[in-house]
Amino acid sequence: MGGILEGATVFPSGEKLRQSEAPASVQLRQLIVPKGKVGRHREFPLRAQFITVHSTDNPGGTASQHARGMVAGNFRGKSQWNRTGYMTWHFSVDDREAMQSLPLNIQGEHADHEGPGNTTSIGVEICEFRDARRQAAAIDRAAALVAWLMKDQRIQLDHVVPHYHWPQRHFHNNQKNCPRILLDRGRPGARWEAFLRKVRSCR
Repeated sequence: MGGILEGATVFPSGEKLRQSEAPASVQLRQLIVPKGKVGRHREFPLRAQFITVHSTDNPGGTASQHARGMVAGNFRGKSQWNRTGYMTWHFSVDDREAMQSLPLNIQGEHADHEGPGNTTSIGVEICEFRDARRQAAAIDRAAALVAWLMKDQRIQLDHVVPHYHWPQRHFHNNQKNCPRILLDRGRPGARWEAFLRKVRSCR
């Protein structure tokens, strides 16, 4: 497993996971957005009760590219209700590794603005690939990460939810087709249940 990336910030115990404790199937690395910088110039405390699973809608982008893009401030918020002006989330996962970008005691901007998706959940983004083998590997790694987070944060399986779970109250309570790679016709179905079975098998 690789060490902490150059430029990453070391936080007191409790703010981020210990890489040495991560299962080999996760391959955790960290590039934490620096405090006071893009996406963290305003912070809101998080006491995680849910894990929200997304997919990036950016085919070909890797976990490292998304993590570096977050640090660089490349992901500007798309709505006036975004509280920090940037899209931020806790983990990006691909077929090779999982990258942590936010401490687990800080809310991200990944689900529903000031709603419970942001205020109570850890955001996990699964990278999208056109290659079916890479996609399957990314999904498997995400399941392993979620299973570990559940244990570490004491979160039950019924609190592992897709982005779809959180209505967008600023957009007529629309429920987003996300993670689109795990939904069936824009809704949780067989593919989402299969993902939850993977998570259960990793526990």
